[in-house]
Amino acid sequence: ADLEKNVDVDGLTLRLAGLPPLIVLNSQMPADRMRFTLAHELAHLVMHPVPSPDMEKQANEFAGEFLIPSNDIRRSFAGRKVDMKLLARLKPEWRVSIAALIYSAGDIGAIGPGQSQTLWRQYSAARYKANGEPSELNIQIEVPSLAGYLVRAHVDELGYSFDEMSNILGLPEDDIRSMYGIPSVRRGLRLVS
Repeated sequence: ADLEKNVDVDGLTLRLAGLPPLIVLNSQMPADRMRFTLAHELAHLVMHPVPSPDMEKQANEFAGEFLIPSNDIRRSFAGRKVDMKLLARLKPEWRVSIAALIYSAGDIGAIGPGQSQTLWRQYSAARYKANGEPSELNIQIEVPSLAGYLVRAHVDELGYSFDEMSNILGLPEDDIRSMYGIPSVRRGLRLVS
């Protein structure tokens, strides 16, 4: 438990021979940070088969544009005063951190360098970087559902057995059931009253 609290890695991608890439996220991060980190790691998968000096910057730019497309966010800032209140209102809508919104506002020119600097000072003064952004603005962690749906469709509608699914996915049946929310089959005797 103490190890988990001291981990200073947001996420990483594992590429093991013969297996699809695996993205691992730090479960102690807020959901908005997880989303950004997942998009950042996705960028590495699609853009960086070989490490390069600019790859972290490129992955951050990809993640920012993936989660906060410039053409779309521009409408959220248009004709409005970009301040901490507005950014706090936009956070749940865009499901990204206030910090990501400040970067985005600067990137698209919705704020100038001076206003950006002011917002970063306010962000630091509120101790958001050290203590996290306000908990009342936290978003829920998203639970993927498509993979579970596909596994259930293969078993229920296409007639695959769990032995076949175990071979296809390279996982034991209990892990498949656990990962994809499929109830375990009771084996043995049951007491019925």
